[in-house]
Amino acid sequence: MKIILSLILALAALPVHAQLYKWTDANGKVHYADRPQDGVKSNEIAVQRAAAKPASAPANNWQQRELESRERRLQRETANQEAADTAARNAGKTPYNPSQNRNNKAMSDDEVCKRDAQQIEFSEKVPRLAFGGANGSVTVSEEERQAIVRQRKENHALLCGSGQRTR
Repeated sequence: MKIILSLILALAALPVHAQLYKWTDANGKVHYADRPQDGVKSNEIAVQRAAAKPASAPANNWQQRELESRERRLQRETANQEAADTAARNAGKTPYNPSQNRNNKAMSDDEVCKRDAQQIEFSEKVPRLAFGGANGSVTVSEEERQAIVRQRKENHALLCGSGQRTR
């Protein structure tokens, strides 16, 4: 049984040759067929089948597929970000850039007055006022909070007058 199976496999592995015949009819038209035409001179053409292509990369190469997927996703995200930036620029807006919000440009008097008024309003509404520093945030007592509000109001009155520029 093993010998027969081995012979069958060996014969199947032999290259397969197909016979092809070529002839020209009375009108000069060329014909091809797997059998010779009766009564017409035909030439036998030996055709060898192309060898079977080796199997492509194994389908379980998940690491390569995952890497390709990540690269495609990164390209997609980059393209989306660029498109959003372009759309924002075209709409007359600039994309958000945190470093642009903190600059050393001097504020106008109106901007300072508006900011001071907002800080005073905030300091009056918030029951517990805290300030952030290098060592973390520090919460001030109620007396300190009231003193801060009083000082801010005095400074605001000096710079902005009687409230013409507050809002």
